[in-house]
Amino acid sequence: MSTSTSSQTPRPPAAPSSTASSSIPRVPLSTSTFDENHLPSCLHTPNPMTPALERQSRRRTCRFIEEAGQRTSLRLPRVACATATVFFHRFYAKHSFQEHDRFEVAMACLLLAGKTEESPKKLDLVIRECWKLRRRAMQQQQQQRLSQGGDSPSMAGASPGMGSPSSTSNAGDNVQIDPKSEEYVRLKERVLLLERVILHTIGFELSIDHPYKFIVDCIQNLNKKRLLEYAQPPPPTPGSDSRSAQNAQLVGSLAQYAMNFANDSMLTSLCLQFTAREIAMACVYLSGKYSSIRPVGGRSWVELLDDITVEDLTCISVQILELCQPRKGMDSEIAFKAMRRDLDALAKEREGGEVSDAKRQKTK
Repeated sequence: MSTSTSSQTPRPPAAPSSTASSSIPRVPLSTSTFDENHLPSCLHTPNPMTPALERQSRRRTCRFIEEAGQRTSLRLPRVACATATVFFHRFYAKHSFQEHDRFEVAMACLLLAGKTEESPKKLDLVIRECWKLRRRAMQQQQQQRLSQGGDSPSMAGASPGMGSPSSTSNAGDNVQIDPKSEEYVRLKERVLLLERVILHTIGFELSIDHPYKFIVDCIQNLNKKRLLEYAQPPPPTPGSDSRSAQNAQLVGSLAQYAMNFANDSMLTSLCLQFTAREIAMACVYLSGKYSSIRPVGGRSWVELLDDITVEDLTCISVQILELCQPRKGMDSEIAFKAMRRDLDALAKEREGGEVSDAKRQKTK
């Protein structure tokens, strides 16, 4: 990997655009508060993005990173895809979507994450697989619009390094980019240069913590202390030790759903707002509520989860639920509403406790 130790961040060549690109506003993000309105893409002139559109761009590109990393030819480990996603979020916390093509940045993040997580992939392979995936999505979008009776979609907003679906008669994974074409050479140069820009942007901080290991540690600790139980125990399995089988099922369900919620969190900017441990605690809480697992003895989840406040638990949980609820289709309507009611109750309980503490201090 070619990196530069110069203090000045290298800048890739500007992508072709119909309007002149202005300088990227550098916005220092507060360590205590996170305001989407202060992200560079939302402050960029002359075309600022709305926070909703900024979130949508992040989510769609993170899904692209996840799908590209799981393709047969790449086969990146889950942790490498997660690391690439964190690199992507951190990059766009300092740069705007308007200046840097998000799919080219995604390629560079995958390339860098593979090296960081000891699963390096050749640049040519990363470009080919990402290019095919992007091209296939564009073709599907075009076919969908044509099937709806619309005009042929304009490719004005397409990535300049991704080409146009109409340039080939084949579809899907049969499409190949010509390694001798100008498009390929230009894309290769940009991805290499963006890799260096990402390194400077994240301050060469390549050691990334993810929620997964904290989820496993938390669940193992709670299970060891026998602090969890089913709200409604499932029927026993014939021919087996019902207690041990039920305990194994409880741990398995709690871990599986928590991992799923952690995967969903990668599509949001939570990694910019909270630590991996805090996100993990919220995922365990959501998993417990979703799978009808509760603390024993009438205790609350907040008592069991370490190093997280009610405010942080509520904030993380709401952002994950807003993302995954419509996609998971949780019977979800019921489970979703139950979780929200519980979060509201936790918040009110916390507010009531603070008021009581204030009154006690005044009477002293």
